[in-house]
Amino acid sequence: MNDTTTLQTVRPTSRAALRRVEAGNLAICVHCDEQVKFAAKVNRMQVIANVYVDGRWDRVEHFHEECYELASAPYGEPSAPGAKVRSRTA
Repeated sequence: MNDTTTLQTVRPTSRAALRRVEAGNLAICVHCDEQVKFAAKVNRMQVIANVYVDGRWDRVEHFHEECYELASAPYGEPSAPGAKVRSRTA
């Protein structure tokens, strides 16, 4: 008996996640070109996007939460903090 298994190729896509800004963060917002700064007693949020080009990881981009909205959410609706992302098939 000939048993064949079909393998699916998973092609990663760029995606965004909403995360709390941590102390010591040195990231620069790609929209406004200013530092994404931690502020004590203020629960500031940032959007971090894993960017894939031709199915391969290329870079990480950081945005202030408000700048991501101003940039028209280029990597889709960001997942909430702690949300698990399921890989999608192409």
